[in-house]
Amino acid sequence: MSWITRFSPRLKLGLALVFLAGFNTAAYWPSPRAPFVFDDYFNILENADVWRVGMGQASFLELARPTLQSRRTLAAITFALNLRCFGPSPFSFHLGNLILHVFNSWLLFFLLLALWGQHSDAVPNETRQTLLLPALLGSLLWSLHPVLVPAVTYIVQRVTSLAGFFYLASLLLWLRGRRMERRFVQRGILFLALLLGGIGFFAKEILITLPVVLLLLEFCFFGQGQPLRHRRVFLASSAAVLIGYALFLLLLMPLLLTEITASVPHFQVSVEERLISLPRLIWHYLSLLAFPALSRLSLDPEWTFSKNLWRPWTTTPAWLALAALLAVSRLGLRRWPLFAFAVLFFLITLLPETLLPLDPVFEHRLYVPSTVLLGVCGAAWAWPGARQRTRRSWLAVALAFLAILTFSRNQLWTNELSLWRDAVEKSPRKAHPWAGLAQANLQRNQIQTALQAYRQAAKLDPNDFLAGFNVTLLYLELGNHRQALLLAERMYHLKPENPFALLALGSVAGAAGDADHALEWYSRLRKKKPAEPNMLGRLACGLLDINRPDLAEEVAEKIFQLFPGRAGNYLLLGNIRFYQGRWSEAANAYAKELELDPHFVSAINNLGMAYVKQGRLELALNWFEQAVAEDPSQAISHENLCETFYDLGRLDRAQASCLTAVRLDPSLYLGWKKLGEIYLREGRREAAVQALEQAKKLAPDDPEVKELWEQAGGG
Repeated sequence: MSWITRFSPRLKLGLALVFLAGFNTAAYWPSPRAPFVFDDYFNILENADVWRVGMGQASFLELARPTLQSRRTLAAITFALNLRCFGPSPFSFHLGNLILHVFNSWLLFFLLLALWGQHSDAVPNETRQTLLLPALLGSLLWSLHPVLVPAVTYIVQRVTSLAGFFYLASLLLWLRGRRMERRFVQRGILFLALLLGGIGFFAKEILITLPVVLLLLEFCFFGQGQPLRHRRVFLASSAAVLIGYALFLLLLMPLLLTEITASVPHFQVSVEERLISLPRLIWHYLSLLAFPALSRLSLDPEWTFSKNLWRPWTTTPAWLALAALLAVSRLGLRRWPLFAFAVLFFLITLLPETLLPLDPVFEHRLYVPSTVLLGVCGAAWAWPGARQRTRRSWLAVALAFLAILTFSRNQLWTNELSLWRDAVEKSPRKAHPWAGLAQANLQRNQIQTALQAYRQAAKLDPNDFLAGFNVTLLYLELGNHRQALLLAERMYHLKPENPFALLALGSVAGAAGDADHALEWYSRLRKKKPAEPNMLGRLACGLLDINRPDLAEEVAEKIFQLFPGRAGNYLLLGNIRFYQGRWSEAANAYAKELELDPHFVSAINNLGMAYVKQGRLELALNWFEQAVAEDPSQAISHENLCETFYDLGRLDRAQASCLTAVRLDPSLYLGWKKLGEIYLREGRREAAVQALEQAKKLAPDDPEVKELWEQAGGG
């Protein structure tokens, strides 16, 4: 590639930036097709403040005020901006995350150039022109690393990549400012660096470590050759800053802890266990950077704390190895300041989230700490010198391998079901992956599979009331009222005022025909003024079930007020009108829902049902066929086709659709019931008995199933 040497320095710089953007875009190419997952819903789609601002119903200034449970206001503003400009499609959110990641790779590239430029005494003049390639390769080693995928492809972790942007920008500006000779300009740039760090704190709290890192930067790269007496002013001012910073942390920490415990109140691990586990956790993270096999990477990793220095046995060796690493870093401050700074930067920035009462391991936490470490290691490996061609060739192979792994992880994220299956396989003892797998199956109407996964989630974490509530609903759908009641009562005894416990008890009472008690539970829930759209939607459906469409309409109005333009709003309104027997208005509401999302299978099916009620069976049939075409794996669509073909007298097509429905979902008792009716009408009593016996097993309390079974000669 000697022809590149003929390019001007600016052209070389531009090519380096283009290469960074191109390689990162290629590695993350599948990511824009990934859906919303996990906490994306809570922080974006179910966040009333973000939604109202995003839909233009409120000012961005409303998000600029930090609150107890919404301190990361900067990320919230960007989410609202995404919604306002591009709507609720995940594509634009992913694209924004990818662009931010590319910017961060550029910032790291310039930071590596600045770090080596600051360390320029060790770099001959003729070598300085060749720093671009090592800096480029170092930046790629970081940005293509597969461990960073959750920080980029997991939409809500924009908080992490935003924090990385402000952290890297602050460091880069500080280095640039310190090299300025004009005092006024220098102070302005240094102030801007601190200002960016302060702004970045409202993206993520990791920026709280910035003052310590800036002092470390000063110690490593400025005034190293001066005698101690010339550095007393610096040391004294540093000590004063650290003391003031420590006092600031003492004042801020209780507020942060209050915020964290409010969001994860049941997560309790002692401070002693966290401190004892710290070295093991650090070495685990370092091992992920060194050996990022896909089998070791997960959306929700499983990790256990140390109980003491001997449980597990790796705890003490981890402490000794960490002490050795710190000693080497301290001794290397003079001789290898870049490497010492990279190691200490990694440890300092990793510390806050490691010690706070949160889940111990999440890969996105490596996004900021790994920047300088991977960047410096990659640039050093590609440094000009002996055997540079061989070293760079090996590094290029490693980068290609990392890019393939990153592409593969992003491909996995495009299918929510595959993503959660992968998480469950790697973390079978954690509740969140099971709950995610259950929800993914539920969206595909795989009721029995979803029930098993939800039960496992509730078993692993009894305080996961959302999982418990969903299990309650599935029990009711399967006709198992006794199990639903037992579970709802257990949730209530665990925490009487939990909204999901109240909603579960109301749902059970409503399904049992006890409208008065159901209304009592629902009224208690309404007094708590829930603001989550899914909970409000469930509440409205529950009120419909007990013949209170007036109250359901009030809840629907609240949803329209809090989440205007949200997918699902007109579906709920259509369901209310459907219940009221206002079939035409229901059809209009479903049609409006389909204007927002033409591929919404539930709205397509419900629109078909509205036409069935109007007696327009051929039109209904067209919509049910469209629902099947949109998603052939949804059993309920085939069941609707079966019912319509049956009503039209086309028994052969009805039978085929019913068989497909029960094959896709053997727990669909309505499909077995209709199949039994078809066989009975055709005079095939033995086949009818077999089908109706399946329906009886699934819904033993349904009198119609029992009557049909007796007509077929069952018993």
